[in-house]
Amino acid sequence: MNMKDKTHKWIDAANILRHNINAKVICPECGIGNLTVKDELIKNWPSKIDRYIICNYCGKYNILTMNKNNDSN
Repeated sequence: MNMKDKTHKWIDAANILRHNINAKVICPECGIGNLTVKDELIKNWPSKIDRYIICNYCGKYNILTMNKNNDSN
């Protein structure tokens, strides 16, 4: 899989997990693990959170910055 395909798969995963953090999403990197979500408040930006999307198998991750009480940026 090339980098462009992986990028699109991460974007698709982020869109799914943005709306449903409990959704079962397979890791775009390894294709084995499931992605998990961890939200972290952003210091000095109280209306935003960083949503860490992490593979429970290979450890690869991406971060989505989003509004704290809303699912749109």
